[in-house]
Amino acid sequence: MKHRAIISRYLIREIFTTFLGVAIVLLLIFISGQLVGLYGQAASGALEVQVILRMLGFETISNLVLVLPLAFYIAILLALSRLYKDNEMVVLSACGVSPWRIVRTVLMLATLFAILVGWLSLYLAPWAEQRSEVLTKQSEQRGELESLSAGRFKELKKGEGVVYVQAYDQSELRMHNVFVQYKFRDQNAVISAESGQRRIDEKTGDRFLELHNGFRFDGPAKGGRSALIEFDRHGVRVDEQAVPVSTQFRQKAIATAALLQRGLGIDHGELQWRISAALLCMVLAVLAVPLSRTSPRQGRYSKLALALLIYIIYTNLLSVSRAWLNKNEISFWPGMWWVHLLGVAIALLLFVQWKPLLRRWGWSR
Repeated sequence: MKHRAIISRYLIREIFTTFLGVAIVLLLIFISGQLVGLYGQAASGALEVQVILRMLGFETISNLVLVLPLAFYIAILLALSRLYKDNEMVVLSACGVSPWRIVRTVLMLATLFAILVGWLSLYLAPWAEQRSEVLTKQSEQRGELESLSAGRFKELKKGEGVVYVQAYDQSELRMHNVFVQYKFRDQNAVISAESGQRRIDEKTGDRFLELHNGFRFDGPAKGGRSALIEFDRHGVRVDEQAVPVSTQFRQKAIATAALLQRGLGIDHGELQWRISAALLCMVLAVLAVPLSRTSPRQGRYSKLALALLIYIIYTNLLSVSRAWLNKNEISFWPGMWWVHLLGVAIALLLFVQWKPLLRRWGWSR
């Protein structure tokens, strides 16, 4: 019994060490892609620069539900494949360790891992999605002036004009060397001013850009004339009254308790998707054990392409089933459960291929 515990700890250590390396690499790939997208939104004015790191943190938490099962799956495959490549599995068999002992050890680790992923999927990920949506909606509800950046042209909403400022004090919303082009009564107006400041109409709540010491050029309308006007103070309405931030969230941002209380048809797909994240860890762990079996000549990466193909098909089938559930094309049962049962069936078929080997080595029971 003592040597079995030692072997189990050895297998767990090998899998966990490989998992850490794979998870870090996958997280870096996901985070780099997210960071590029967030900076792109900030550059276009759709997102505040100050919230980029918070948004990145929330999106990283949400992606952990997808990254961790994949990293765990690859870690089992690589760790056990190395044992085959180095003939350590032959040594284990000589010590009386059966393949089912290895499966039990992997399933024990997968159960603990599935509990962690289930907690992330059911509770932490929806909270992160909700916070991310709140930040996004707050950025979308910002006025035109709050989204300005020094040295960049900012297109006004509905394509009504363009604003450019050379220097901008975000705290006081004061601008220096301002250029504005906008449409006014079927005319193209161009304004150049030394400075500007935001003003809000107390009655209507509309936002105005109040410009100081500048010139305004009105292009000719149909049959009209152009005009050049010098001014000491001039106001340009750039945004209407702010609309309150909506409290409606997407399905994946709704808390699990709220989904259970509502019990709508569209909620079934989201609930099963969250539960499937934990089940995915268990099924992938069982699949990885027979897939990891390689000969020393093949190497530890020989089955990696096949394993990734199985993972892609598996997750795509889950996505298709989720879409069917949302459209009420299938009922709560079979829902997404049939995909997991199919994965278990494939794993059993892969284990059946071990029978000749088990008889040869005397491991069959």
